[in-house]
Amino acid sequence: MTQPKRKRLIIGIILVALSLPSITPMLMEIAYKIEMDTRYDIDELNADYAGAPDDANYYGNIIRASHITTGEPYFDGSDELVHPSDIRLTVNGETVETLEDYPVQLLYSEDIAVAGLDRYTHYLTYWTVEDKFTDEDFFAIVIWQNGYDTRQIDEDGWMEGYVDLEQLEYKLIKITKDGTVSQQLFTFDNKSKLQTQLITENYSGPINYYLPPGYYYPSLLYPLLYPWITTIVGLGLILFNFPYGAIKRRYTKTKQTT
Repeated sequence: MTQPKRKRLIIGIILVALSLPSITPMLMEIAYKIEMDTRYDIDELNADYAGAPDDANYYGNIIRASHITTGEPYFDGSDELVHPSDIRLTVNGETVETLEDYPVQLLYSEDIAVAGLDRYTHYLTYWTVEDKFTDEDFFAIVIWQNGYDTRQIDEDGWMEGYVDLEQLEYKLIKITKDGTVSQQLFTFDNKSKLQTQLITENYSGPINYYLPPGYYYPSLLYPLLYPWITTIVGLGLILFNFPYGAIKRRYTKTKQTT
């Protein structure tokens, strides 16, 4: 191998080695997205807070959310006036969950009524999940177990009740086509691949499985230049400067001596 080829090979190996810690989870995330899209058809009924109704009919199973106010209204962390309420979730008339003292928003800008699931903002969401490979389809209700009850930011910049994204806890209520109800508890840091799909994207970007939350908007420097271009250039240098001939000759010589 000539000296220039050896240098290019070493540079390629260094570029790939430096890029691996960043490119590996990105590739795993891409594979994860493809896996989920291939297997499941998932729809959030109240996506973008479009005012989906708080009752749903899933293969004849009636899912309904209702609430009773329990205290005086207050302004939450988003400066919205909310009413502490007990929220009752029923399936075919049977209570499956009662959420005590959860905030419910009744008005926008003090004069526009809030309807349907919008009243429960982000902490109570409805989903339909279709498994394309099996018949294990289900209706999902995802509930925040903490971080849902925040107060208006005070003079010191403190928001009472705020919980970091990584510390959030959830409850998943599953209703199958035959009306069977089951529950699962999970956290943001300990969630399955499918549960990850049932966490609503927030202002910081999508919820990922392998990548940190919020990874969404690419820039020229990261991740385009590093690690994608550095990985491609490194692999190219390795492929075009790898000593294939020397290895082949060594293999042939070894074979002849044996």
